[in-house]
Amino acid sequence: MIKAGSSFFHNGKRSTIGAVISLKGVLYMVTVSHIFRGEGDHLTVDGKRLAVTRILKDHHLALIELPPDSEVEITEFGSPAELELAELINDTRTIHYCRVVNSGASLLFLGFRCHDMPAPEDSGSPIVQGGKVIGIMTTATLDTCMGFAISSKILRNLEG
Repeated sequence: MIKAGSSFFHNGKRSTIGAVISLKGVLYMVTVSHIFRGEGDHLTVDGKRLAVTRILKDHHLALIELPPDSEVEITEFGSPAELELAELINDTRTIHYCRVVNSGASLLFLGFRCHDMPAPEDSGSPIVQGGKVIGIMTTATLDTCMGFAISSKILRNLEG
């Protein structure tokens, strides 16, 4: 099943699906765009070879259209609660201590324990509060133990 937190492979490396959305009846998986060269790049998810459909440069996101017969779990989005704990979740690990320090119109600012920071392969992972995705991990700075995620507000606006 294709869902938020599941893996896909690109150039032999594991990456993470941040969300699965439906836009005008078409299913898409969403992840961060910095792992791809651009639209048309190929990846493998759930044994299927797919291509990047669209890069949203302003939001650092990539949309990959899924075949209509794909078994998916549509992502439920929440609104970030500042100064509350969240989790970074993917199918290889969970970081339980992730605090939403601040949230803006398009980014979440996250604090992590310095000994439990996201790794490069965690890029694209969903950030979850209360069982709902509030953002997609994009980057972390090891020297400050801080990270950034694309806010679920951006993803909800895509669906709108």
